[in-house]
Amino acid sequence: MNPAVAQGENYTRLAVPLGDETNTYAEFATILPSVVNAEPNDQQILNYTGGKDIWTSILLNGSKVDIFLLYPCQPPVGLLDAEGMKSLLASADETILQANFSEAELYIEGRPAIWGMLGASLFAAYQPTNQTAALLVMEGSLDEDTMYHLLYNMSITVTEGMTPIPPGYCSDTTAVDGADAIAADATGTAEATIDGAAAVDASASTGATAAVTQTTSGLNQSQSRKEKAEADRAAAMARLEEAKAAMRN
Repeated sequence: MNPAVAQGENYTRLAVPLGDETNTYAEFATILPSVVNAEPNDQQILNYTGGKDIWTSILLNGSKVDIFLLYPCQPPVGLLDAEGMKSLLASADETILQANFSEAELYIEGRPAIWGMLGASLFAAYQPTNQTAALLVMEGSLDEDTMYHLLYNMSITVTEGMTPIPPGYCSDTTAVDGADAIAADATGTAEATIDGAAAVDASASTGATAAVTQTTSGLNQSQSRKEKAEADRAAAMARLEEAKAAMRN
């Protein structure tokens, strides 16, 4: 992990690579309040019949956060709708279908995301690229302010032409490289994994890193824009708390 680049006095850019000891397949980045203590926890590439899953976990002020980056053998060719994303995640772990999904809109990197609660964990899932899917699982003990900044500023940059799936791994496909992934048709057959219930377990956590350029323009704009940003943030925090309260009931 590299909490290297400070963005202003009170915020820090956190970057974590997604991969193994020899390869970085993607990078995760976000911007968090500087008071948040970020620590590495674990990272593995998990095997499953429908593809491979890069799992990275970090601790934010002691609360676990997991990122699961799914590489299906049969990747989607475009953006999935909410039901398609649920189906993709359920093909890896049906426990996700027991979640209490929120109807409130959520976008990550400008892409539609689904989110909700399962047990004590809050999760969000979206497609960093058309051919991959990412699941973020946050322990319920993570405070709302950190959670807000984590989701609002996060990005995942997938390295083009690289995949953790080796030739012959998939039963009915060859290794998925950049061109093959775009051409593959995964309608109704896409599979991924979250390693059983680990992805939606309250103890799950994730991390990742990025050489991505993450803008924090709202932190250094004119006073009027700062006021608007604060108002937007307050409104988003209120919606998050209302949604969490409603889902608990």
